[in-house]
Amino acid sequence: MRKSLTDDEDVYDDRADLIPMIDCVFLMLLFFVVTATFSDQTLFKVDLPSAAKAETRTAAESQVVVIAKNGSFALGDQLVPEDQLLSVLREKFANQAKKTLVVQGDKGCPYEKVVMAVDAAQALGVQELCLAVKKE
Repeated sequence: MRKSLTDDEDVYDDRADLIPMIDCVFLMLLFFVVTATFSDQTLFKVDLPSAAKAETRTAAESQVVVIAKNGSFALGDQLVPEDQLLSVLREKFANQAKKTLVVQGDKGCPYEKVVMAVDAAQALGVQELCLAVKKE
């Protein structure tokens, strides 16, 4: 409580001081933002094949095609029918100078689906094509 002097009288201010609480809330918010882990959310879980000699790459502005075990395609959180894969990728790459495509195929998915994604990438003139694997 703050004490204020008015007209030579002692008057106590009964308002709560919110500044310490606001400071604590901002510190907690900062803590949670710094310690949070961010992951790519996809429509389905993919069990990637492993490779011993895999290189780690970072592709900030890449498009990621996810292929499920049953052969379904997804771009981000959007399920894509296989006959529309090329047109949807064309829309995604429309405003990108460097075209990078990452294919995340489940290790049990049909090989034909991986070939479809690679074929679509070649048809669009993708400069960099990456196959996602987990490192052994």
